[in-house]
Amino acid sequence: MKTHIKTIHEEEYSDKSRTLGVLLNFSSEIEHEGWKDSFIFIYRDGMYIFFNTMVDMIDYLLYGESKMKRAYMPEDEFDKYYDADFIEGKFTEILKWT
Repeated sequence: MKTHIKTIHEEEYSDKSRTLGVLLNFSSEIEHEGWKDSFIFIYRDGMYIFFNTMVDMIDYLLYGESKMKRAYMPEDEFDKYYDADFIEGKFTEILKWT
């Protein structure tokens, strides 16, 4: 399945220390029409941190690194997927979840 990613919402902290956002992963192929997935992310200092849920992101912001499921991706690697014509497969399959 060929998929695409795009940022559908971003909010930057007033001190510009980090950005919170929502990333949409979707298929434009007719046989997979309507398939989509979304991820919450934090961007700071050249690194994206992806979460499956808002609760995981909030816990991370409040309590720091803990046992919530998350994935890290450097900005330059993320940009390759973001700027690509398509991704072969789902974005979640690319992420290395911890």
